[in-house]
Amino acid sequence: MSNKKIRTAGTGFITDKGLPFIARGINMVCKDKFLDYIGEYTPSDFRFLKEKGFNLIRLGIFWDGAEPEPGVYDDEYLSRVERLADMAAAEDIPVFLDMHQDLYGVIFEDGAPAWATLCDGCEHIRSELWSESYLISPAVQHAFDNFWRNAPAPDGVGIRTHYVNLWKHIAERFRDNPYVIGYDIMNEPFPGTPGAQVAEILGSLTAGADTVSSDGISGSPASDGSTSAEPAASPFDDPDTVAAIVGGIMPITAAFEENCLNPFYDNVARAIRSVDPDTLIFLESNYFANAGIPSAIRPAQDASGAVIPGQVWAPHGYDIMVDTDAYDEGGTDRVAFIFGSLFETAKRLGLPALIGEWGCYPNATPAQKAQARFLLDIFRENGIGNVYYDFSHIKDGGILDTLAQA
Repeated sequence: MSNKKIRTAGTGFITDKGLPFIARGINMVCKDKFLDYIGEYTPSDFRFLKEKGFNLIRLGIFWDGAEPEPGVYDDEYLSRVERLADMAAAEDIPVFLDMHQDLYGVIFEDGAPAWATLCDGCEHIRSELWSESYLISPAVQHAFDNFWRNAPAPDGVGIRTHYVNLWKHIAERFRDNPYVIGYDIMNEPFPGTPGAQVAEILGSLTAGADTVSSDGISGSPASDGSTSAEPAASPFDDPDTVAAIVGGIMPITAAFEENCLNPFYDNVARAIRSVDPDTLIFLESNYFANAGIPSAIRPAQDASGAVIPGQVWAPHGYDIMVDTDAYDEGGTDRVAFIFGSLFETAKRLGLPALIGEWGCYPNATPAQKAQARFLLDIFRENGIGNVYYDFSHIKDGGILDTLAQA
């Protein structure tokens, strides 16, 4: 019997006492390399979360912190991660570890170490909206391409192989910790150069729209809550444009998930299960599923093709206006479309599911609060737990009261 505080039961979750569990969680992700990716959290922060009713933490970890050189693991970094998990455990709050990345790696934003970032000499392009680099930066796209094709690192071992081996090392480290209940394999996996095809589709289909500074697809929000200079109209406001966007992008993302992402999850899940039979394995869809593009993800399989036990689907969903000034205006139509798509994928997969990221309301405007209430209602109606992004918004922002009503 697993010693973990949370485990799966059918398509839901239960506690170690056999009671039903629905996540009311919070992300705690420190993207600051100068802090060694360890947030300056204190025991009082975790006490605060307990008092406010939060019962799960998605705790960010970073490849750059854990494997600073090829095949060399920084166990002191992992010890500091474990100390944060222990602070949560002191308040009886379990955590799952999120291997986080934004724009692939530390050269561009955060995630992979420099030694694992192979760009083929391509130029990095960045716009005012940080996440647009996924679509416009050849350097970011080629870094992902080389990861998915397992290009050799300086030591001759494939960079994807290094990533798989790192997860095995992490699983060996945390398998006996009852409060580390899951491993989130990769934050928002991105296809690489096929992302440029998506940009072309978005550009052609929204050429006549009044889009100013949105890339049309939302990813993890900026950690500093920064926004673009001008509001942007949403291509998802028009049903015909929505249908055309989905129809154009789906074949691209489905090919990526079927040919790259699903086999990658097989490899990581098998490596984890070779040393850790119990800790849950969290899967995310491709980056574009954040905006409601239907996913072709499947559960990870063992070598015989059987589904590996203990998997969770943990998609992300954001209004595509996130990180733009238009985000302050809220609204429900776009997020209804996005989360409707995510719920359909949850039904198809038949896995336990929770929303691993959503929200990001640093300004907590009245319209944002209304959108948050709408989403909390549909989470409740669908019986699905959620993990809000990010802790800084509830400690220093104005969204806490809305979340507390959940």
